[in-house]
This record gives sequence, structure tokens and C-alpha cells, in this order.
Amino acid sequence: MKARFHWLMMIGAFIAVVAMTSASASASQITATLDSQSIALGDSAQLTVTVTGSDAAEPDVPAVKGLEIAPAGQSSSFESINGQISSSVSFLYQVTADRAGVFTIPAIQLPDGSSSQSLTLRVSKTAPGAAAPPLSTLPAPNMQSGNESDTADANGEPAFLRVIVPKQQLYIGEVVPVQVKAYFRAGMAASLNGLPTLNSDAFTLNKLDDKPDQSQETVGGLPYTVVTWSSALSAVKTGDYDLHLELPVVVTVREKGGRVDPFKQFFGDSGVDDSAFDDFFGGMTEKPLTLQADLSNVKVSSLPTMDRPTSFDGAVGNFEVSAEASPTKLTEGDPITLRLHVSGQGNFDRVDFHGLATSAAWKSYSTRAQFEPADSAGYAGTKTFEQAVIPLKSGQQEIPVMRFSYFDPDTHRYVTRETTPIPIDIAPGISASSAVAPPAGPATSSTRLPSANTSMTDLAPNKVETGSFISTLRPLIFAPWFMVMQGVPVTALIAGLLLHRRQKRLSQDLERTRNRSAKAAIREQLAAMGQALAANSAPAFFIAARHVVQEQLAERWKISAMQVTAVEINRRLNGDGDDLRNLFAVADDVVYSGRRMPATELQHWKDTVMHQLKNLEER
Repeated sequence: MKARFHWLMMIGAFIAVVAMTSASASASQITATLDSQSIALGDSAQLTVTVTGSDAAEPDVPAVKGLEIAPAGQSSSFESINGQISSSVSFLYQVTADRAGVFTIPAIQLPDGSSSQSLTLRVSKTAPGAAAPPLSTLPAPNMQSGNESDTADANGEPAFLRVIVPKQQLYIGEVVPVQVKAYFRAGMAASLNGLPTLNSDAFTLNKLDDKPDQSQETVGGLPYTVVTWSSALSAVKTGDYDLHLELPVVVTVREKGGRVDPFKQFFGDSGVDDSAFDDFFGGMTEKPLTLQADLSNVKVSSLPTMDRPTSFDGAVGNFEVSAEASPTKLTEGDPITLRLHVSGQGNFDRVDFHGLATSAAWKSYSTRAQFEPADSAGYAGTKTFEQAVIPLKSGQQEIPVMRFSYFDPDTHRYVTRETTPIPIDIAPGISASSAVAPPAGPATSSTRLPSANTSMTDLAPNKVETGSFISTLRPLIFAPWFMVMQGVPVTALIAGLLLHRRQKRLSQDLERTRNRSAKAAIREQLAAMGQALAANSAPAFFIAARHVVQEQLAERWKISAMQVTAVEINRRLNGDGDDLRNLFAVADDVVYSGRRMPATELQHWKDTVMHQLKNLEER
């Protein structure tokens, strides 16, 4: 019994020793070193984080204000002692400062809780005679988003997003050019998963191009591929706000913690190109990321009320106006085409010109506007207003001066521009008295006019001449030709009834065909809605939803589907179609802006569409 107890004690001690050995073998150790404790501003130091253990996980390097810590690669080494394989991975980072000073890099931790020591880096001003860093590597003051550092990594990956605006103090209605720039480390495999979206109800962003510009830039001494969208930003609410943009991307990265490459222990850091072994033993995977850019403390002010001119209609920017008319020589009553041009930079959505007003000399009609942008963002261009006017007086006339007022956000004041008067030569029109002339030639007895001495109130003389005679007193209704003439309208009535019956039958057949086509189109669009919902594609969903409503209402109102608009819905439903009008508004916003929606919100809109279709069928 005692011998058995000793055997149990020995087995337990052996298990404890094995467990402690395994635990010590699996525990990871982490060390961090800088190749230089002191650098000059504009230079970079290399941070090496070495993780030793059987499972070398990637460390979590904390962000340091004033420093850019960007991944620069990694290397691995393996050792086999008495069958025990140990590995270590060195993660390399390039550290760049944007200002002089003393910076502390906190302890770097692993997922299992292991941590390194903290490090200190001293950055001095650029040495005399030293070359300054390229301008492309320096941040533009008050022009970039994100942290104070030159770059901002997204979720630890070498990719980041910036939004660049010329100023952070705007007026309501003011439009400024904006650039959205996505940076990807050169050689990094990445693809866009959508367009940048603006998450703020205080600003609007013009439509972004599906094919942005691509270029190469050097940031912090490292090459980057840059994708740039140029647009225009407009402020719609007063107050202090943060500007936040997001960009979904997909990057291809190497999986960490994969199988150990046994061949690397033979190569080590000998300089042999072992990329083929990396591709074989380390798998590649696609990783979705959401790059974010923030610009804080954007102040939006209201337009001043002092010195606001009466001709101001809300335009904000810097504009010039001109006018032209055609033709300038015409006859009284003929129309003139008046064109008013507003050119410059600013918010053209708020540019409105009422044109020439109706007066005793002119009859004016409403204007039609057309905008021609001068850039891709719609920030600069010319808006032309076309108006038809009709002169009411003949002679030398002129189209008078017309005024256009706007608010200039750069000078903080209102400006009024005036057009130049346009001379118009108007010939007299044909009068009504000269339009009808008396018959020419001598007057006969039947056309004799009363003499000057004859009063217009005298009675006409009695007619004593006899008329023509008839040969019989037989009633007219018994005449053969009269009886035939009475049958003509009866025959025409019968033919009309037959033709109407045929047209009615044809129209009913056409109506049935139209109904079948509308129902087939509705079924097709409902299926498209379901597919878009399953794929979580908001633009495709709202395009199909809008077509469903258009087909249903077009079949009901007997009009084409293209005629079913939000205005037509409001007019025909007497203001009861709020959900349908909202659907059209949201559809335009999603389709043109590329805004994404969660599946729950798309399901809510699908239920709304189905409910509205049911209500339309019951009416």
C-alpha cells in the first residue's frame, strides 16, 4: 500500500513538471528596441518588436501623439534544440516625428498579456545645413483630418483616409471644394468596397466620381498609392460640428500564426529571398476595413441680416452677371428671348434669378434655368436663365437694368451686381381698323351705302319686286330626294355605333394587355427588391422599390411609369402619399450618394412598400 502511494506521488510530480515545462514553452516573451534613442526632425528611427514563443502573435503598438509609427515589415527565426522548436518573429516599424521634443512609447502588449518595457525617443530640430523633408511629406496646416501626426493608420493597417477642406469656418449655404484622399502603402493589395460616405446631417457632399484619380505620394519617407475624390461640401445647419467620413476597403494580408516554415532555420537572415517559402507556408486572406477621417470643430454661422439687400435670394459665393436678348429688332407683339448668365464659384443650387418683371412696356414669362459646371465638383460654372418677354409698346425701347445679389463669404458682405441695359427697336404692329377694308368698285343697288344726308335711323323702303314661283304645292316630305336625305343620318348613326363598339372592344383588349404588362413588371421588380435585400445592396433595392410604386400607380392612373413623380403623387393623392414621397426622396439620396443601409432598415422599407401597394389595391 505504501509502495503504491509512492508511485502515485512520482506520477503526479512528473505531470506537474511536464505541465510547467509546456507552460513555459508556450508562454510568449516580447522585447522592444529602438535603433537610435535620438534623431533629428525629418529623420526616422526603426522600432523592432521581437516576440519569442511557439505562437508569435502580432503586438499591439499604441498610438503616440506627435509620432507616426508605421509597419515596415517583419522577419522570423527558428531554433531546434533536442527536438524542441522555438521561434521568434521581429516586427519592424518606422517611427517619424512631426515636431521636436521628447516622446515616450508606452509598453507594447501581446494578446496573452505579455508586455515590453517603455521606450524614450528624443527628437531635435533639423540640424543646420540639413535638407528639409519634401513638401509632399508635410501636412498642410488646417487642411487635413485625423490626428496631429502625418499619417493615421486604420486598425493597425498601413492605410488611412484624409478629408481636405480650405477652411473650418463656413456660412450656411456656403460651398467649398473638398478632397477625400485614401492612402495605401505602396505594394499593398487593396480594393475599394464602395465610395466615401459623409455621416453628418449638417453638411452635404456632392456626388463622388466612380473613377477617382490615382497618384503616388511619399508620406513620412514611405511611398503610398493615393486615391483622390474631388467634390464640393455645403453647410446646411448652423452650429459647431465634426466632419466624419468613412470608406470601406478590402485589403489582402498574410495570415498570422500559420504553420512554421522549417526551411527558414537554414536561411535565417542570410539575405536569401524566401518570399516563395512565405507564399507557401503563410496563406493570404482578404480583410475588410473601414477607413475613417474626422475633422473636428467645423463652425457654421448664419448669414448676417444687416445690410441685406431686397434682391438677395440666398446665393452664397462670388459671381458675375450678364444679359443678352434676341432679336433686338422686331415688331410689336413678337417675343424676345432674354438670357441671364450668372458665372463664378459658389453654391449654384441657391442661385435664383427672377429676370425681367411684367410692366406697362413688357409682358414677362417665368424663367428656365440650366447649369454648366466648369469643374468636376460643380463648385464653379455658369447658370443660365432663359426668359420669354413680349414688348407692349412700339418705338425705341430698352430692357432695363436687372439686379442680382449674393453673399460673399470671403469678404463677409453682400454684393449686388447689375446687368447692362439692352436697346430694342420695336416696329408698330398692324391695327384692327386697317385690317378690314371696304370692297372696291362701283356700288350696286344691293350694295349701295346710305348717303351723307340719310339718317341711319330711317326705315328701309318696301320691296315691291316679286320673287320666284313654284310649279306645285306638293309637300316637301314626299319628295324622293328628301326621303333619301333622311336616311343618310340614320345610316351614319348606325355606322358610328358600330365603330364605337369596335373601338371599345379594342380599348378593353389594350387595357387588359396593359394590366398584364404592369403586373409582370411589378412581379419582376419585387423579385429584384428581394435579391437586393439579400445582397444588402441599398441602391439596387431602392431602384427596384421606386419602379414597383411607379408601375402600380401608372396602371391605376392610366399614365406612363416615367410620369409618376413625387410631385404627381402629392397632386393626385391630395397630400396622403407621405410614405411614397419619402421613398422617392430616400431613393434619390441613396442612388446618387451611394449611402449604405443596414439590412434591418431595408427590410423596414420593403414592409412599407408592400403596405402601400396593398392600400392602393383597396382604394
